[in-house]
Formats: sequence, structure tokens, C-alpha cells
Amino acid sequence: AATLAQAAQRGRMVGMVMTGLLLGILLSRVVSGFVAQQWGWRTVYVAAAVAIALLTVAVWRGLPRFAPTTQMGYGALIGSMVALWRQHAALRRAAWAQGLVAVGFSAFWSTLAVMLHTQFNLGTAAAGAFGLAGAAGALAAPLAGRLADKRGPEVVTRYGTGLAAASFAVMALAPLLPAQAQLGLIVLSATGFDFGVQATLVAHQTIVYGIDPAARSRLNALLFTGMFIGMSAGAALGALVLAQWGWLGVVGLATVSSLAALGVRVARRAE
Repeated sequence: AATLAQAAQRGRMVGMVMTGLLLGILLSRVVSGFVAQQWGWRTVYVAAAVAIALLTVAVWRGLPRFAPTTQMGYGALIGSMVALWRQHAALRRAAWAQGLVAVGFSAFWSTLAVMLHTQFNLGTAAAGAFGLAGAAGALAAPLAGRLADKRGPEVVTRYGTGLAAASFAVMALAPLLPAQAQLGLIVLSATGFDFGVQATLVAHQTIVYGIDPAARSRLNALLFTGMFIGMSAGAALGALVLAQWGWLGVVGLATVSSLAALGVRVARRAE
């Protein structure tokens, strides 16, 4: 999509594609929660295997073909990613900031079902239904893309990380509220931080795709490597923090990591 789009519309086009990707990620929680409760968790994995097999055929038949931008071998391409990382400070900032905000995102979603079961006695279907709140936040992707095209992606990264930090922090007020109001606050917060995280990702993609068109795939790989390291770390840390300090500890972890991501983006502005 970034290759097909004109430079002035790249943010909007990337945002459109990311909307589909993110809606799939978040709505899958709703579907898998319901399926697991009705037919068991193994059914979810069988269905996923079938879906991926069908997707493989669709991608093979339907995706457009592009002329290669380099003749380097695979090993040389992988090795060149080290040089790209060292060469482009904008890439490093994007990967660091997206990785940090992904820590909080993953810590929340990986521990939510446990918290809902222990504190509210809710099952997997109810936990999965919270994906609807995240899906509403994912609609930020096209809006973020348009804003990135109009105001510049740097602005969107600061807005996105700031919104994520504020949305996580607000959840610390939940113990002061009745049970139903606590659930409502979590839904609103999930919508807010998902909006912020996805807006930040689209803006970072817009930044990275503009660095070197000939190396766009490798730059994208480095950005997403940083993001998924953050997600993996967030899942591991979230479980540990929940066991030691409870749900408020998870909220604190997510807030601090998002503020750290905002710090990375604000530091860029101060340069």
C-alpha cells in the first residue's frame, strides 16, 4: 500500500490498511472468547489454521507483484538491516517509541481476562467482548493517517502516545467506583488507549516508509520487530506485575511505558 500510494496520501492509505489489520486483531478476541466458551479453546486454533490456509491462497492469487528494488541475496539483506538501524535515527526513535507503547498495550490485553474473572467473575466470552472497545479505538487508523498527511506524523506520535498514557492512568480511579462503573471506565479507557496506540503506529509507519523507498520492507521489518519485542515484554511483565501487585500494578506499568514512549517523541522535538 505504501508503494502504491502517492507520497502526499501515504499516511491515509497506510491507515486504511491498518484499520483492517487492527480490526481483525481486536475482533478476533470477541469471536475467540465466544467460541472458546461454547466449544473449547482447541476449536479456536483449528479454525485459525483453516483461516490461515485459505488466506495463503488468497494472498498468492490476489496481491499485486512489484519489481524487486535490490538484487542482494537474503543473507545480505538481513545483514543490511544492521546498517539501516545504525544509519537512521528516525527509525530507531520510531521502533523504541512503538515498542514502549506496545508494552502497556500487551500488558493490558494479556491480563484482562484473568482480572475480569477474579474481580468480576466474568468468563472468556465477556473478556473477549472487550475487543469491541478496542475495535472502536482501531478506527483511529484512517483518521491518524489523514492527520499525518496534513500536520505531519511527528505531531500524531505525540498525540497518540499522550492519549495512551492518559487512558491507562485514568484506570487507576476504578477502585473508587461501583463495580458497573468500573467496567464502564475500563471500556472507555480501552477505547482511548487503542486509539492512541494505533494512531502512533500509523504515524511511525509513515515516518519509516519515507526514509528510504528502496529499503521500505526492511525498515518496516525493523519497526515491527521493535513493536513485537515490546508486546512480548508487555505480556511477560504484565503477568508478573499482576501476580505481585494486582491490577493497579498493570495499570501503572502501562502508564509508565506509554509516558516513556511520549518522552522519546518529545525528545525528538527538542533536538
